[in-house]
Amino acid sequence: MPDVSNSRPTVERWLALLVRYWAFNMTLVHNQGTDWPGFGYTDAEKAELKSISEKYPSAEFYTWLGLTVVFALAIFAGVAIAGTSLLTYAIGGEKNMANTPEPLFYLAFALQLLMSLSLGFPLAMLPAAALTGKFFAVKNDDLPNSTTTAHYFHKLWFQIARIAALVVAVCVPLWLFVPGDSKFYVVMRLVIPMLSPAVAALTAAYFFTARKPSTEIKGAS
Repeated sequence: MPDVSNSRPTVERWLALLVRYWAFNMTLVHNQGTDWPGFGYTDAEKAELKSISEKYPSAEFYTWLGLTVVFALAIFAGVAIAGTSLLTYAIGGEKNMANTPEPLFYLAFALQLLMSLSLGFPLAMLPAAALTGKFFAVKNDDLPNSTTTAHYFHKLWFQIARIAALVVAVCVPLWLFVPGDSKFYVVMRLVIPMLSPAVAALTAAYFFTARKPSTEIKGAS
């Protein structure tokens, strides 16, 4: 007889673990009577997140949090290095770094922030959740079901994408102030290389979570 607790697809299990720990994180915030800007939840969702977070010890959550910080710092450092390299490439080499226009410098910084929030943040949380779940031997039966996982991961995706859109809105006027003869090279050598991974990852996450509920509904019928 197959072990039902281990029959869940790997990616779905990782996402369920992420929702498990994100629920604890947001419950800590909600217990203070506050909400993170851009991460709002209804009263019913807050109650469900609290019920998820009460099913495991806090040590498990703080292990996930610690691993997330470690992964995030490594990813953010990589983003900063890549962003600096692309900026150097966009202005034609290190010899021109001292003459970099201020709008271009701030644009590069905003793009790095965008990458860190939209791609680095979730990429840090997901492997941290997978490792924590393995370390604490979390059974699939103890995780949120597929519908709950899809709902909260998709909402988290939307919240992160919304913040990313706000950062992009800041990038547009910065790009407009870049000297005219540099705009084309900035787009080709800096903006597109920085934004492409984030757009691809957010799009893939959207289609994965958006299609999940419909699949389950067909199966249920």
